[in-house]
Amino acid sequence: MKKILSLGLLCATILVSQAQAASTPTVSGVFEKTVHAFSESHAPLGQIPASDLLNQPVVGIDEETGLLKVQTPKGLVLVARAAVTTTMAAAAPRETSCSYIGTLSASGTGSSSGFASNCKPGTH
Repeated sequence: MKKILSLGLLCATILVSQAQAASTPTVSGVFEKTVHAFSESHAPLGQIPASDLLNQPVVGIDEETGLLKVQTPKGLVLVARAAVTTTMAAAAPRETSCSYIGTLSASGTGSSSGFASNCKPGTH
């Protein structure tokens, strides 16, 4: 009976750790061989090798700068979102009150090409 309980506990522990690992976003790619990084206090750290970032967990987003917080073997660094690709889900677009965009007018001079023209409040 103890063996069955121990086996069940082991399986549950493995499943929970896999679920947590799957939900933690990671750096999945980079665009250059090195990436400009900053410390938690926003001090420049210079260029760090891209290999230091690959498959490392993204632990959050810096509220002040919008930079990604990445936990590396050497410590926490901040990097620009545009410098890396991640497994993070994209944020949903913001809701707007514009529910209608009018067609282009015959004369587009001095207009916004129909974008945001005739925007009417939404009726939700």
